[in-house]
Amino acid sequence: MKKAKIFLLALMAIIVIIACGIGLKKYRATMASVTSTHSLAENTTLVDTYGYLTRKFIDARGTSLTYYFYIPAHYNPKQKYPLVLLLHGGGERSKPTNTISQNQQVLFRQAYIQVWSAEYKGPANPDIQQRWPCFVVVPQIAASQQWVNVPIHQGSYTQPSQPSDPLRLSRELLDSLQQQYKGIDANRLYITGISQGGHGVWDAIERWPDYFAAAAPIAGAGDPSKASALTHLPIWAFHGSKDESVPVTGSRDMITAIEAAGGHPRYTEFEGQPHGVWDYAYSLANSPLRVTNFFSWLFAQQKAGRSG
Repeated sequence: MKKAKIFLLALMAIIVIIACGIGLKKYRATMASVTSTHSLAENTTLVDTYGYLTRKFIDARGTSLTYYFYIPAHYNPKQKYPLVLLLHGGGERSKPTNTISQNQQVLFRQAYIQVWSAEYKGPANPDIQQRWPCFVVVPQIAASQQWVNVPIHQGSYTQPSQPSDPLRLSRELLDSLQQQYKGIDANRLYITGISQGGHGVWDAIERWPDYFAAAAPIAGAGDPSKASALTHLPIWAFHGSKDESVPVTGSRDMITAIEAAGGHPRYTEFEGQPHGVWDYAYSLANSPLRVTNFFSWLFAQQKAGRSG
């Protein structure tokens, strides 16, 4: 009888130990889940916040280009959507010493990148995605690269015989995306960019004048000798008259040359303003200088029956 009681007590102890072990495992699993959830929340990047996808394009020669891709909400491949190619400035280039996340943050902490997302909440929000649902492509080039291989701070230049690798890859990327996403409207491809990216816009449209439906270079420069190819293209250029980074003559020269060739580009020069006039062009600042009709103008342009 005594042995039976001892056996029963031992058995109960084993059961208690097993139950505690199971409970501990469940507790640890629960805590791991909570920790994981918190970790994901803490590590959510601005890329995620603004709804962009991080991708890499590789051409036939194995040359790669990192880019960020925004797909409009409720995308329907049976419908047609415009696409905006946005070329960033020199300060947003990636650095080899940075992590992937750090290079992403360099771009996405900039309001001129955020504004194209439905999640943007800026003070003068133009509500781009809500009013004009569109694809957005933002390539990111390396610190050793330029959109155009010329001195950026001199203003007008002579166009190199070949495009830079990043600009060439960006054009090839758009061709590839149009094959993948049948909803992209080839008649409504737009290109815009700031500073060094503004140079890239001018270079791209001078090389491929029939590819885009409209262009908006900001604080950039081009090759005035190529302007005759742009007389048919809707262009709205912007520059600050006191720009000390890229001379305002970079835009003035291009506009004058296009007009002399018979074109009718739009040009807004912000009197007394320095380099960062994209705040006004993209409605990032609630300022009297804000260009309230820029986006409505941009998204109205299409190659079939241009509206100018």
